[in-house]
Amino acid sequence: MTQSSLIYPQIRKILSGPDAREKLQALFNDLHPHDICVLIEDIPHDEIAQIITAFGIPKGIELFEEFEDDDRKAISKFFSREWLADILEEMSPDERADFVKVLSEDRLEEVLPLVAQAERNDIKRLLQYKEDTAGSILTTEYALLPPQITVREALERLRLQAPNRETIYYIYVVDEERRLLGFVSLKDIITSPSHSLISDIMHKHVISVSVDEDKEVVAKKLADYDFLAIPVVDNDTKLVGIVTVDDVVDVVIEETTEDMLRYGAAGEHIDYMESGPLSIARQRILWLSVLVFVGFISGWVIERFAAQLQAVVALAFFIPLLSGSSGNAGTQSSTVVIRGLATGEVSIRDLSAVFKKEIVTGIIVGSGMAVLAALRAVIMNKSPLLGVTVGLAMIVAVTIAATLGALLPILFKKMKLDPALMSGPFITSIVDVITIFVYFRIAAFIFSH
Repeated sequence: MTQSSLIYPQIRKILSGPDAREKLQALFNDLHPHDICVLIEDIPHDEIAQIITAFGIPKGIELFEEFEDDDRKAISKFFSREWLADILEEMSPDERADFVKVLSEDRLEEVLPLVAQAERNDIKRLLQYKEDTAGSILTTEYALLPPQITVREALERLRLQAPNRETIYYIYVVDEERRLLGFVSLKDIITSPSHSLISDIMHKHVISVSVDEDKEVVAKKLADYDFLAIPVVDNDTKLVGIVTVDDVVDVVIEETTEDMLRYGAAGEHIDYMESGPLSIARQRILWLSVLVFVGFISGWVIERFAAQLQAVVALAFFIPLLSGSSGNAGTQSSTVVIRGLATGEVSIRDLSAVFKKEIVTGIIVGSGMAVLAALRAVIMNKSPLLGVTVGLAMIVAVTIAATLGALLPILFKKMKLDPALMSGPFITSIVDVITIFVYFRIAAFIFSH
């Protein structure tokens, strides 16, 4: 039973009775907007819209921002034009830009004339930035100061700016044309003499990102420098916004989800609990169909070496063991390298070093596994030749699998493709073909001599 189902009867009773606004506010008065969202997210969208409207500004806006984009779109259908315009005016710029992108053009054109000119211009500007860039996740609610004023004057200006800014811990110093000159922290201002000029206490070396820079790069810079926010500039070094750490957390979650799904060959992200079996199957069928064709190649290799199988039937017993072992080795190495590429620990120029490292690692790991497999063959099948065959095949197959699993993601990165596309199932299927081929070639050589 969900939390929504527990509280829903009470909500319905309030909505259908008198003084609904006051009673809803009293019911949720002490709760954070996120907690309210969790409590009501499963109830009908029209009733969620009534609750949001009842809270008014600003708490209703804060609650609306807690929902996912698809839910926002569905909920907004039950808002009046005037209330939707209020939402667009009051939402934080980055959240507003995301929300506007999911609204239909007709709905947007219907509401925009009611939105204040400043916010309307902000919406149009933010919509121009490419998806997955710093511009697509920036906010324009930042604090700024000119360089020539004193600390005392700066504090007065910050008191006026603070209510409408997402953060004032970092204050950016700009010239008359909004070019970024430096920054000061709130701590710098509080601890400096009141007569000091901002230009004297500001930090001139500013770490910034370009508006067209990939948002993953932005996330990495924020993590590398332990910033709470990072300024975003255009080609003329003019300050256009900031990216805050909370936006980066969303980016990391989104990118990690995408990588996990790609690595598992599970398609694009969809809401699993809200999706039917047909939608889920549609996400998975493409890659699985491709892997079926790769499996055909494995079958063809086995068919080609049918003579060896007929001569030594016991060879067939070890195909699953060898394929599984090499597939696991390939998946292990690809997982480590893909993670390394994502964090910057591994780069394209490390290709040669990775190649050498994985060959040696593969030989060591493969040798240990070979001893176990060979002993199994000798003890259970009373055949030293079969033991040698299985042992050698294990060493070669695991070494090749580990090396391929590590190199293919780097090669994908070099081709400007997502390394996560080199999925676990894909690596396993490729390695299966190679393993079976290597196994039977070694068997043909040993049993023919």
